[in-house]
Amino acid sequence: VMREGKIVQSGKYNDLLECGTDFEALVSAHENAMELVEKSASILNDNHSSKPSHDSLTNGQERMKENESKDYSDSSKANNRTSKLIDEEQRETGHVSWHIYKMYLTEAYGWYGIIVLLIFQVLWQGSLVVADYWLALETSNTSSGSFNASMFISVYSTIAVASCVFVVLRIFCMTFLGLKTSQVFFKQILNSILHAPMSFFDTTPSGRILSR
Repeated sequence: VMREGKIVQSGKYNDLLECGTDFEALVSAHENAMELVEKSASILNDNHSSKPSHDSLTNGQERMKENESKDYSDSSKANNRTSKLIDEEQRETGHVSWHIYKMYLTEAYGWYGIIVLLIFQVLWQGSLVVADYWLALETSNTSSGSFNASMFISVYSTIAVASCVFVVLRIFCMTFLGLKTSQVFFKQILNSILHAPMSFFDTTPSGRILSR
């Protein structure tokens, strides 16, 4: 049981009821409200179901009664069609459209973040190609006697270090973009939920909101 942002009671349901404090008053108020709702519904049903005998009605009254019954039945059918409490969950079928991919990739920093990520990706792949090319080139020079071991090791080590730097930057950029995009989406969803009208929470299960 909370009051003014602080926990004032905690325990099992029956124990809190026996304490006779705020929790009991809250439960009693809820039960009284539900009883009033049930009584109101039963009174309305009794009023709609009770019909006077035809013997006591004149012909004009019978026609008026028939028109009222017809209007009520039509309105009841319309209410039954439109008074569904829980909205159906919207689901998309088929393949994911390119618009969704574009929105996810460009939500955080636009196309600039994607360009930077692609640059690091190209540099990393290029360093791997250069390392393989340098290795093949120097090993082919061993037969001609112009092989310089110290220069070969220095250049190959430099390329390897550069490759490691590029792959780390690529991973960091991709992770940072993914995290930033997730934060942007989460803030948008949270802002929409906090500004949603009460009718949204009446027609949307809380589990569906939490799953998002």
